Amino acid sequence: MKPKVAIAATALLLISAGGFLWLARDTAPESSSVAKQQMSLSPEQTAAVVADAIAKSKTDTRFKTGVENMPRSLQDTEVDGALSVDNAGNLIISRSIRQTFDYFLSAIGEEDLTTIVSRIRAYIRNKLADYPKAMAQAEQILDGYLSYREALGHIAQIGGNPADNISGVRQQKEQIASLRTQYLSREVIEAFFGDEDAYDRYTMARIEIMQDKNLSATEKAKRAAELLNTLPPELKESVETLNKYQELTSLTDDWKARGGKPEELRAIREQLVGVEATERLEALDQERAAWDGRMNDYLSQRDTILKNQALSQQDRERQVNDLKQKNFNQQERIRVDALETMHDQGIKP
Repeated sequence: MKPKVAIAATALLLISAGGFLWLARDTAPESSSVAKQQMSLSPEQTAAVVADAIAKSKTDTRFKTGVENMPRSLQDTEVDGALSVDNAGNLIISRSIRQTFDYFLSAIGEEDLTTIVSRIRAYIRNKLADYPKAMAQAEQILDGYLSYREALGHIAQIGGNPADNISGVRQQKEQIASLRTQYLSREVIEAFFGDEDAYDRYTMARIEIMQDKNLSATEKAKRAAELLNTLPPELKESVETLNKYQELTSLTDDWKARGGKPEELRAIREQLVGVEATERLEALDQERAAWDGRMNDYLSQRDTILKNQALSQQDRERQVNDLKQKNFNQQERIRVDALETMHDQGIKP
């Protein structure tokens, strides 16, 4: 299992119910009963389970490296993340620490929590055996992270579509931010969740822009483009292409529905994808318009031929085929055949 660049819109995906069950995944038939049993626990019982797992893992001697006899879903994979140390022997705080924790915790449902936490602790102690300060720091962060993720499940979820309740989502995010400070240092919070928080802020602001009825399509495109530039470079690169396509599609559909002017569409495109891409899109529009014109003329003439009762069925088919051969090349005729079928069924392409 290789490290992944996570873009988790936690605010909009909301919090998984059931306390620590944010990690649960039923990857094997035999794990189903374990997961179901965990889901039946009350918040108090879930907190007790996590606290007990943390305590027992500190004296558990089953593992030397943490990767012995790995659960099925983690077999033949590499541990995600990394535990790095600076020149003074201190743990380097980074998101890769969380990736390491989450790698092992992903096996919840296959193994009980105490076993998994014991694995993580053994892995830490093995990797940082020569750096006692870093080892202690990593274990402290692990304990806080586990407690935080358990407490996270106690925050009330938001019903309905989160995009329709941005104020509620913001309030929930404030609760989550406050909760993190109870268990983790500011440095750890920024390293573990900084990218997620930046993406959440961006996503909520983008939804507000697209929902603002006081803004024109051009203004929405401009503000969306400006907002994208507020993201950290790696995040910006990850979301830019997808978001631009979504925004361009949405704003173009809105432009068509309103019967907007060509110069407005050009302004929208230039704001979102730049001048060169806009020129390519306009060239594509011209190609599509030319094709649509040819296709509509052909279908009109075809309909006239097919409705001509003075001709035999064989003659009608021959004339339609001659018309198709005359107006389209071999490659185009494949597409024409499909569009003919749609036309005859009353389906608009």
